[in-house]
Amino acid sequence: MTDKTWIQLEAFTREQLGRPIFGGPLKLTPASRLEEDLGVTGLDGVEFIDKWAETFDVKAHGFPYARYFGPESLSLIKSILGLFPGRFRDPELMPLSLAMLAEAMRRGAWDTIEIETACG
Repeated sequence: MTDKTWIQLEAFTREQLGRPIFGGPLKLTPASRLEEDLGVTGLDGVEFIDKWAETFDVKAHGFPYARYFGPESLSLIKSILGLFPGRFRDPELMPLSLAMLAEAMRRGAWDTIEIETACG
């Protein structure tokens, strides 16, 4: 994906996330998932999406943050609770990829069902 939308989104993401702790460039592809691959979660996820929507004039009113971002918590606690029945576990999250954000930028609005269907 080398279109103008992807170039803008990639530059925005690099600016927002900075460099990895251990140096080197941030590896971004359309398949990169915000939470799982890039470590954007909790309030950071909300702020990232709000800034993205504002920057690219994407209508994202009612964006389902909890569908894509888990709470910020210690992974050790989450791992221990994961050993217990489902009621102690966080709900399964849907992956939110950069390709999905690029698709919303092209459309000018976020539509969960349409974007998830289009990006498979």
